[in-house]
Amino acid sequence: MTALTTQPEELSLRKRPFGLAVKVHVPASLGWFHGHFPDHPILPGVVQLAWAIEYARNHLDLDPAIERVVGLKFMRVVRPGAHLDLDLQWSPEERSLRFQYSERELACSSGRFVLAR
Repeated sequence: MTALTTQPEELSLRKRPFGLAVKVHVPASLGWFHGHFPDHPILPGVVQLAWAIEYARNHLDLDPAIERVVGLKFMRVVRPGAHLDLDLQWSPEERSLRFQYSERELACSSGRFVLAR
């Protein structure tokens, strides 16, 4: 049996002031697709949130204790093989981290994490 992965394949990562732009490939071998859903696999929304937070922790020097998530929207499903752009924008004044995933310039999901003080 082949081991299932839990992380996307990072294609590029660009830091910018108060933000990050990441391009990832979503391999079909992700364990998250197993059983979600058998005939039409999609990437769970909670995984998209987890990846955004993980990138913020690892590359923006944030250790976010999340107070709440606001404006959460899922507009398009993410399927195996997708190539996604993840845009993260940190606002120190608001203590918020905005994220957006898109595929071929079409928004897939977006929202904002408000971090605890």
